[in-house]
Amino acid sequence: MVRAIAELMLFAFIASLPSQTSVGDTAPVNATATDRPAMLPDRLLDCTLRRITNFDPNRNQGPGDFTFEGRHRFKLFLPAIPVRTTEPPASTSPPEPVDPRTRIVADPDGLAREAPIRFDRVVDYWPDRVEMTAPISNVAVKLIIVTPIDLQRKTADLFMANANDAVTWDHDRLYSGSCSVVAGPAAVRAAA
Repeated sequence: MVRAIAELMLFAFIASLPSQTSVGDTAPVNATATDRPAMLPDRLLDCTLRRITNFDPNRNQGPGDFTFEGRHRFKLFLPAIPVRTTEPPASTSPPEPVDPRTRIVADPDGLAREAPIRFDRVVDYWPDRVEMTAPISNVAVKLIIVTPIDLQRKTADLFMANANDAVTWDHDRLYSGSCSVVAGPAAVRAAA
């Protein structure tokens, strides 16, 4: 149930994002499966997150409507995995195994301190989006969404929230920010 709610929140948040062009959006129309890589590379996201201070569930807010405070360093490592060619399991189905190398590398201000070391669900559609959840209680999850991703600029945006359901977010724990992205062997070295 918590995963289903997190997915609803994800779609609501993504729908509120402005339309931005990323390399994933500009792939050749005639691209075939052989044009795509078989593996996603190792990736390290080095982010600066800010707390959203004026989230209002009763308003239709876009990113330009938010005000922020603070600056928090946050690093996330996503290991090399095969490119996804199928839909992820339904929210009511057991999740796929998560590579144990997927982890928060640095969180000096403790933004995700209540999340366990391992994520229970990761849906990696790089370079379109990455969706992650980690249970923080019997009724709440830590939700991380990475989108949009710009491969040319080596950047991504990250949103992180604690949530109980689609309308019950911890308004004091909503964070958003930009990340620089290092990919390949350099990501593994930087995450060590």
